[in-house]
Amino acid sequence: MTKKKNNIILVIPAFLIIGAAVGLQTKGVIKQTLIGLIVGIVIYFFLKYRNKKINSN
Repeated sequence: MTKKKNNIILVIPAFLIIGAAVGLQTKGVIKQTLIGLIVGIVIYFFLKYRNKKINSN
């Protein structure tokens, strides 16, 4: 079996882009982009912790 790639880091730029897209629609680009960045980082660490917990069992 081939080893599965761990592309969990791609969550951060995805939320950054989603935040920028929402910001373009609501006229608050910088604010929404920063919120997207923060949410992306939080979800990244949550998924990293969850994967570590699942793989240890």
